[in-house]
Amino acid sequence: MEEIELLKKQIEQEQEVRRKTQVLLQEKTMHLALVEEQLRNLNASLERQIEEGNAALKQSENRYQQLVESLKDIVYKISPEGFFTFVNPVVEQVLGYKENEIIGKHFTELVLPEYREALTGFYWNMMKEKQGSTYTEFPAMAKDSRVVWIGQSVHLLKKDNRTVELSAVARDITDKKNTEDILRTTEGRLTALITNLQKAVLVEDENRKVILVNQLFCDFFGISATPDTLIGTNSFESLEQIKFSFEDPESFMSRMTELINNQKIVVEEKITAVDGRILERDYIPIFQEGVYRGNLWEYADITQRHLSAENIRKSEEKYRKIMDNMELGLLEVDNDQRIVRAYDRFCKMIGYSEEELVGKIAPELFISKDYESILNAEQEKRTQGRGSSYEMKLIRKDGSPLWAIISGTPIIDEDGKTVGSIGLHYDITERKQLEQELKQAKQIAEDASHAEKQFLANMSHEIRTPLNAIIGMTHLLFDTRPSQQQKEYLDILKTTADFLYGLISNLLDMAKIEDGRVEVKKKSFDLIGVLRTTQQIFKIKLDNRPIKLNLMIDGQIEGNYIGDDLLLNQILLNIVGNAEKFTEEGTIEIAVKVKKEEGENIWLEFKVSDTGIGIPTEKLDLIFQKFEQVTLDGNKHRGTGLGLAITKQLVELQGGSISVKSIEGQGSTFSFILPFQKTPEGINTIKKDITAEGLKVTRILVAEDNAMNQKYISNLLNKWNFPFIIAPDGKKAVELAQKQVFDIILMDIQMPNMDGYEATINIRNTDNPNKKTPIIALTASALVDQKNRAMAVGMNDFISKPFTPNHLLGTIQEYLNAQKTSDKEVITNTNGKIELNRAFLNELYGDDKEYAADMFQTFLLEVIPDFSILKDLINNQNWDTLAKVVHKLKPTLAMVGLPALEKEMLDFEEKIGVSPDKEVLGLIWNDIFADITQCIPIIESELAKLRT
Repeated sequence: MEEIELLKKQIEQEQEVRRKTQVLLQEKTMHLALVEEQLRNLNASLERQIEEGNAALKQSENRYQQLVESLKDIVYKISPEGFFTFVNPVVEQVLGYKENEIIGKHFTELVLPEYREALTGFYWNMMKEKQGSTYTEFPAMAKDSRVVWIGQSVHLLKKDNRTVELSAVARDITDKKNTEDILRTTEGRLTALITNLQKAVLVEDENRKVILVNQLFCDFFGISATPDTLIGTNSFESLEQIKFSFEDPESFMSRMTELINNQKIVVEEKITAVDGRILERDYIPIFQEGVYRGNLWEYADITQRHLSAENIRKSEEKYRKIMDNMELGLLEVDNDQRIVRAYDRFCKMIGYSEEELVGKIAPELFISKDYESILNAEQEKRTQGRGSSYEMKLIRKDGSPLWAIISGTPIIDEDGKTVGSIGLHYDITERKQLEQELKQAKQIAEDASHAEKQFLANMSHEIRTPLNAIIGMTHLLFDTRPSQQQKEYLDILKTTADFLYGLISNLLDMAKIEDGRVEVKKKSFDLIGVLRTTQQIFKIKLDNRPIKLNLMIDGQIEGNYIGDDLLLNQILLNIVGNAEKFTEEGTIEIAVKVKKEEGENIWLEFKVSDTGIGIPTEKLDLIFQKFEQVTLDGNKHRGTGLGLAITKQLVELQGGSISVKSIEGQGSTFSFILPFQKTPEGINTIKKDITAEGLKVTRILVAEDNAMNQKYISNLLNKWNFPFIIAPDGKKAVELAQKQVFDIILMDIQMPNMDGYEATINIRNTDNPNKKTPIIALTASALVDQKNRAMAVGMNDFISKPFTPNHLLGTIQEYLNAQKTSDKEVITNTNGKIELNRAFLNELYGDDKEYAADMFQTFLLEVIPDFSILKDLINNQNWDTLAKVVHKLKPTLAMVGLPALEKEMLDFEEKIGVSPDKEVLGLIWNDIFADITQCIPIIESELAKLRT
């Protein structure tokens, strides 16, 4: 039963399935009928649409054609192979080609060569990738060779899934490209500037996105990311990292927000970092056409500058306090001398308040009119950026004078421009008052000194004039064969007169030294001869006294030395005379040795030792002091107490030193060291014996008003067989000089009617036969200013009374020999030829013609050009340089056989040093230079002979 029931159920199920299938088939059949109806309707609709579409397409094509023709852009088509198939008329406006000139051409013919490959690749890749539309830019060459940038949109035209054409719409974008280039360049420069700026920079847009940031910003705040990776990020992310770099992070953030909200420029805002750095921040909002576009942040590390400023501030504060303590007043002014600031101390000094001073013109307010020129000169220095110190008289508010030392310096701004100056004022009013008092005292002292000199000059003249006669007459009396008793009286007379002469000479020597009028005149001299002469003088003076006088000379010392032999002789006479005075018996020894050599200088040490009474140790410091006489053996010896003081000053005047060692009761040793130069070989001092024998004298004019001196000089000239004429005053001397030629004129200074100065001026400056005759001054005054005046008016030499016969004879001999040498030296024969002094040249060079030729050549090539500069030195009145050049050139003339011209140069040099006058020296030099010029051919001829 169960099986039957099961089978029934299966049959029922199958019947149900058939029923449902039948229903479904009926539904499908009805649906297919409906679909067929719809398809029929659709076909009919499509046919209508096609008809309508064809009409619309035709209408569209017409519109498209009109649109293409009306466009301002180039529209073109090219084949897949790249040849133009269509182009609209706009191409002529842009590129200058007509349509028929374009169609059929390959596109590459219009493209710049360097862009052809890239554009070909662009088209090829577009077709390969089947890109429907794309854009590109390239430069094209116009018909007139212009470069036109083209921007184009290209479309693929396909048929049956195959590209049949490429169409493009192109336009001229040259202006845009140029603008882009400018913007790109500007942007690049700006980016490079900000990137390399020595400040940390962050630029953000209006949305707080990072546009630009440099590496220094990352370094400043320890950001590990690079600047490139930060661009485009939200700046808050960066700020969250850097806010902890500051002492108060939240304040840092809130301040930034405040700045952005305010959108106003804030610069040089100082903030302190956690690590102690002082940063300076600038906030600059960016606006474009009035629209907010973002911000620029700049951070600079000013720690060092801040610390320096603090140090400066503290230093200024410190020095301001120091200056206040030093009573220094500060004043700042601008370039127009308008007061910018006046400090307290200055206000107190001048009596004005700062409010009364600021804005006022300083010179108008408190500077004396007398000092405006000084102020202007100092202001000129400030404009040149130089500082200086000077004194100026200011006027206080109450009208009283304020003397101040002002140290002014320019104020320079950051651009290096002078914008004003600052002056430190030190009140020296009291010092000025003291200076005035000292000036008055100095004037009184100078007046007293002048009176003293005048007294010495007058006393010298008044004492020396009779003293000259006494000494002269004593010499003459010795020649009259006196008896033994008369000789004893004459010896006493001579000794007393010599002592009196020594006293006067010492007083005058000290006056000359203290007045700075003793000159060191260096020349070549026989050193050993000077020493032996000193020895012989004192041997005669010692006579039969039980004293040996020894001379010890170092074996290295030989030949001549360059130095002042007269000063050396005076030093030796003083020291040896001192030894002779204090030695009763025993030995006096003069010793000299080479101490050291330095280049051209040789230092000689002189020692004078004696076995006299010696000097107590406690009194050694006194012996070189003026007017100090050491009492020895209970006796005070005669004298002024000036001898050793003069000696010390004469030694030091030559750059030497002197000392003394002594043991009381055993003797003393005086040592002094002096510098000399060794005379080159071949140049030796020509020794002259003082004798009247051989001297040819035609006539001598003696201008002397004193009867005793007339008698003295007359007897001497008669003794030497020299013809002479006496003139009792200067006026008579001038009259005699107008009438006849004299070999030499002896001219007293102080005479009635016309003194010696006036007489000499008259003789030198009027037409007379004695314009160039040597004139020797005779005067009882030994002051240097008297000698200088004598040389200035044209005298050739100076003899102080009282003079010895040998002194007078030696001077006469010197000038007569010089005249004789001059006559020998330059001789004009019948052919007008000048000859050199052969005797003098033979003494210099002997048979060494090679040496002589070398000297002559050196003179012509190197020395002669130097003579030409003397005229300019005279015209420019450059006396110091003139004297130096003349001194240097002078000895070269003798080296080529012209000793007389050397003598003229010597006289010329003395006139320069005494009383230089442009006109007088110019005339003298013209004569000398003419003589030198005349001798040049003779020297050239002599050189040629020496070479052959």
